[in-house]
Amino acid sequence: MSVISEVHSAGHPVFKLSHGDQEVVVSSFGGQINAWTKGDLAIVFENRDRVIVDGKTAYRGGAPVCFPLFGKGTLLPLGTTQPVAHGRARVSIWDAEILEAENAVRLTNRQPSAEGYGPTEFECEMLYTLGETFRVRATIRNVGESESPFQFALHTYWAAEDPSSVTVTGLANRYLDNLLGLTEQQEDDSSVAHPIPFDRIYLDAADQQVLNLGDVEIDIATKGCAGSVLWNPGVDHTIKDLGSPVFVCLEHGLITPCGSLAPGEEHVIEISFIASV
Repeated sequence: MSVISEVHSAGHPVFKLSHGDQEVVVSSFGGQINAWTKGDLAIVFENRDRVIVDGKTAYRGGAPVCFPLFGKGTLLPLGTTQPVAHGRARVSIWDAEILEAENAVRLTNRQPSAEGYGPTEFECEMLYTLGETFRVRATIRNVGESESPFQFALHTYWAAEDPSSVTVTGLANRYLDNLLGLTEQQEDDSSVAHPIPFDRIYLDAADQQVLNLGDVEIDIATKGCAGSVLWNPGVDHTIKDLGSPVFVCLEHGLITPCGSLAPGEEHVIEISFIASV
């Protein structure tokens, strides 16, 4: 059990947490997970062949942090497109602190509210703790002067050689389909595999979910969340820093309905993962 600090080739600190045969790499750029392995098996999709690592461009892979908005902000109360998709936290350098006794890293970043809701400022504190269970805790505080809505998502890319065979239990069956203009849809059974592409926000997702990736199964437990996202862009995507989409994004956080905090208030999101091979 250990936490090691290193300097990324782009110049920012990264932190390697290890426990048994598991290793997690957390980055101060974006405050996100870059990698999670169990033995020789990649649990998250690292996108090593295409990811841009210039310290300026959002890291596509691992588990980016979307904050203080998700997507383009169209699900915030004003319903307007925001200028920076997924918020600026994912392209910011976060303050970092190693907590050796807990085998954890704490990262902190401040961001202004989405346009049209200010002026106010949010602080997001990410705590990553690795044991037999990998625990992620996000504490979001309004440290500004106005009440404002916000969103948060842990945008996890789960490694999957055959995304069309991946299954998830606990999503329920009602969702917004982003391939159909975010219209509400209903399916008979969300626990079956979905042909790609798909881009959905499940509205009634349970706090307990099981993700079956084929080689590995992930038990997921959440608190303080609303909505789960299931995404794969399909093989005909036009994303320049992404090759073959051998992943499924199953994302957790406060997506819809969004949260809202008055000055001095905070909201805590807890997500725990247990990987079984």
